[in-house]
Parts: sequence; C-alpha cells; structure tokens
Amino acid sequence: MNYELCIMNYKRAYVILCLAALSFTAGATDYAALQDSVATGMQLRTGADFNFKFDRVTLNFGEELRFNLMPTAEVHLANTYLEADVNIIRGYFHGHAGYSLRARTGKLGTTTDVNKILRHRVYFGLTEHVKLGTLQRFTLSLRERAVLNIRTDSPNLFEKPAYAWDMRYRLQLQYKAASKPLTPYLWTELVHTCNATEYQKYYNNSHNYISAVKAAVGLKWKLDATNTLNFYVRYDWSHDFDIDANKEGTTVKTAYDIRQHLAIIGVEYKFGWKK
Repeated sequence: MNYELCIMNYKRAYVILCLAALSFTAGATDYAALQDSVATGMQLRTGADFNFKFDRVTLNFGEELRFNLMPTAEVHLANTYLEADVNIIRGYFHGHAGYSLRARTGKLGTTTDVNKILRHRVYFGLTEHVKLGTLQRFTLSLRERAVLNIRTDSPNLFEKPAYAWDMRYRLQLQYKAASKPLTPYLWTELVHTCNATEYQKYYNNSHNYISAVKAAVGLKWKLDATNTLNFYVRYDWSHDFDIDANKEGTTVKTAYDIRQHLAIIGVEYKFGWKK
C-alpha cells in the first residue's frame, strides 16, 4: 500500500514539474541573434548662448543648430536645441539645473508626427573645480550630471524606455592667460545608462552600459566684456542597442549593436550680461 502511494505521489510530482516547465517555456522570450552595425559621420554645429548673472545665480538661454555633413554629401539640418538653465556658484562648487527642447528636424522628411520629432530633456548636476599652478592659470573641473530624456511618442517599452535616465561625467582642463583674451581647453565625457530596458540589458550581460564617450579641444576668444566666440573640434563615440520586439514582449525580431563614430566641428557665440 505504501509502495503504491509512493508511486502515485511520484507521478503527481512529475506531472506538476512538467506543467511548470511548459509554463516557463511558454512565457520565455525568443531572442534574436545580436548583429553589429557601425556608422561614421561628420557634423557642423553652430549656436548662440545668452547668460545673465545675478550675484551667485546665472540664467542661460541657448540655441544650437546641427548640420550633417557625412555620410551623405548633402548638407541638411539635423537637430535644433533650445535650452534654459539655472546655475548657482558656492566656492569650489557649482550647482546647475535646466531644461532642453530638442527638435529632430532631420526626420521631417520621413514623418509629420510632432511627437516623433520633439524630445524633452531635464537635467541637474554639480561641478567641482580647483585652480592649479603657481599662478593658478589652470582650472581643473569635474561635472557630474543626471539627465532625464522624455519621449513624447508612445514607444514599445520592451524596445526603449519612455523616460531614459543617464549619468554624465565630464573632466575638463582649461588655461586662462593673464593678458590675452584666449582660453584654450580640453575635456572628455563619459555617459552611462541608468534604466536600460530588460532586453537591452540582456544583450549586455544583464547590465546598464556606457552609451557614449566624448572628447573635445577648443579655444574661447573673448571679444569684449560681454561677447565671446568658442571654436572647437570634437569626437563622439556612441553605443546603443536597436531592438525590434513584438508588443507582448515574447519575441525579439531583430537586435542590433549600434556603434557610431562622429567628428564634429563647431563654433558658438556667447553673450554675457552681469548685474
């Protein structure tokens, strides 16, 4: 009797395990093989920045235009930015917060949906800086910035987040000459995702990932007390996962590991007013 009871319990356990395994298999995601995609390009960027200083608080308003020069020979408007931020300076620390509106005007030829063209960005951060050298002509600074990119369309949340957080770390060194209006500088920046989708993490060993590394060399030319020109050359390396999944999230149709190399030439005008 005990032997027959053990056999029945064994069969029941076996059936339960089979049903559980079948349920797990049915709920599992079918992942496509990851494919590589590498692109190169070149941009011309120009912009204007207006800042107003009130004691320790600075208000900035800026506009930047980006033109694609490569890979296509045609020069066309790629992006438009409008930005406003507030800066507070306390000794060696510099706090800031701001908002940026981005219009991806390069997509105007493929869509008329405003929600697919506009992007909102909110950011805040802290910059620590210290002067170096016997004459303290050099300034070394580290800027840490949290950025929230907000989409206005309705993306498939298995492919990309509607609210994408990332952290940005910029290390900069600049030299201020005593009697000349020229300030050379160089900086490098690292960008790291904070809330990549589960599918993006799947293709990156279950982790968030470095989405960009940037570096620039530039020269600021102070024309007078209020007007400054900024010339720079810059290199951006970016990394992202382009995933096409069904709405149920059970199948990843295609997955691309996208890496882009972008060379940038830029010139900016800055107007500064101080109370």
